[in-house]
Amino acid sequence: MSVTYYGSGDHPSGFVGFRAVRSWNHGKDYRQCYFSTSAAKSQSDSDVYFRYQKLRAEHQDACWAVESLEHQYQRFVTMTNPTTKPERGLGVHGITAMFARWHGGKWEPCFSVSRPGKPQKRFFFRHHPFTKAWELAVDHWAQENGIREVDRERVLNSPPEPSQFKRLRRQINDIEGSSVPVEALRSVFQEQRDLIDATQAAEKIRSLKLADSPSSNASLVSTEREILEWFELAMEGAG
Repeated sequence: MSVTYYGSGDHPSGFVGFRAVRSWNHGKDYRQCYFSTSAAKSQSDSDVYFRYQKLRAEHQDACWAVESLEHQYQRFVTMTNPTTKPERGLGVHGITAMFARWHGGKWEPCFSVSRPGKPQKRFFFRHHPFTKAWELAVDHWAQENGIREVDRERVLNSPPEPSQFKRLRRQINDIEGSSVPVEALRSVFQEQRDLIDATQAAEKIRSLKLADSPSSNASLVSTEREILEWFELAMEGAG
């Protein structure tokens, strides 16, 4: 709590009373307010007016504290942590894209969730498709950090592009000096490949069904009958 009491002679201007002050957002947001107790008969809690001004100052400070916390929360759920390394940020504090060694072995892509006072929780694509890994990561992040439902839903519906892992691999290999093989990207795009294969298979089945449908066969029979009737009439006319 940032409330200071100035007795007689404590403040250069001669002010007597309480000063509430709070700063956040690296000093960009600064608030202060003065609550004079000079009209109080006694500069102590025994005086009703003194206590009233003191409570006003504390209340104002508490309101600013809430405003400060709301600002911090909004930064947490809408911005990448400024300390996050390049190509790893996902638009919020606490969730990052990364390649990690699987049990000390080969590189594997994953979403990583930071947890205060705990090891990171990683959701590997070798265990879950890209979309499912994102869902699990966001749900875990929301649970660990007390995220509001509206913000959880918003982040859940704004997944990163799989291509970010291509950029991350280049960042790690070309700039940071590690060596993540191109094979490590396979599980990132597996879901997309499966979707393409399923779509193509569905289109093929649909085409076959249309070709074999009763309506198609009936149409074909009708057309053949019409041609035959025309041919018979033409022959009669020729005779």
